Amino acid sequence: MHPLKRQKYLKRALKIAGTAIIVLLVAFIIWFLSGEGVKEPDRVTWGVSFFPRQATDLGLDWREVYLALLDDMHVKRLRLAVPWNQAERNQGEYDFSDIHWMLDEAQKRGATVTLNVGRKLMRWPECHDPGWVYGMPHEDLDGLVLRFLETTVRELKSHENIVLWQVENEPLFRFGECYGPKPSEELFQAEAALVRSLDSRPVATTDSGELGGWLSLSRYVDRLGVSLYRVTDNPTFGRFHYPLRPGFYQKRAAFTKALNPNLQDVFLSELQLEPWTLVPLSLTPLSEQFESMNYSRTVTTVDFARKTGFSEIYLWGVEWWYWLYSEQRDSRFWDLGAQLMLE
Repeated sequence: MHPLKRQKYLKRALKIAGTAIIVLLVAFIIWFLSGEGVKEPDRVTWGVSFFPRQATDLGLDWREVYLALLDDMHVKRLRLAVPWNQAERNQGEYDFSDIHWMLDEAQKRGATVTLNVGRKLMRWPECHDPGWVYGMPHEDLDGLVLRFLETTVRELKSHENIVLWQVENEPLFRFGECYGPKPSEELFQAEAALVRSLDSRPVATTDSGELGGWLSLSRYVDRLGVSLYRVTDNPTFGRFHYPLRPGFYQKRAAFTKALNPNLQDVFLSELQLEPWTLVPLSLTPLSEQFESMNYSRTVTTVDFARKTGFSEIYLWGVEWWYWLYSEQRDSRFWDLGAQLMLE
């Protein structure tokens, strides 16, 4: 075949292949976005994520809120964290008394815990860096993170009710404020390996349910937690409602597990049930809070989450629920949580 003719056929073949890839990609996206073929689990295990500083920022006694979750809402599955800026306020001086207390109180009531450890944890500003880190050479930061992680796991692994180590929180998702370079995949891989070397319990991490990659992180863990947000606010684009349907999450979870056979499960680690505001909740009028997340939207979001196919779901926003209950005399959200815990 003449070289020019061969080149013509090659260009035509590449064009056809490119078109086919685009068609398949569009079909794949539509398949992801559809709600068809969703299989709901026989039973959902409901838990809550709790962060003491969030309760404190709302003017609450965080220990009172925590005990109310255990004794009034009857939570049996908790997701807790060990912020670096609380446990190592001064370099080399550790204080794990708060998390020891929380784990002990959960143990007394038969509640199990997923423990978020590392540097980038749940709640803003994501990287809970102690003040003494600022000014440190960037090249020393990874070593400091690994040292703190090792100290944390060695200190807390005696608590038998820790059932899962969540290493970092959305570590590769570009959100939050961190000193120096953002956490890298290489650092995360080293952290996951370190925790495995220190304890035999499963290792997890999390990713953004809507915007995260899922695949790279899930190569290193036994379980992957993903968030589910339906309403967010952005200073540039304003309020945004995600158009996704429940099948998006289930089908993406199946796809991720198929590509990473080591991954045992994908669970919903953060179900948004509190307002998304551009300023702290404590500074936002209640009417504006309810524009983002009101009771009707809360019920609708819970129903949406049921249809995603996840069998383990952690509620996000119970500190706000307790504030509504205790300070605003609005118990609807808190009562809903209590009902879910009975399922």
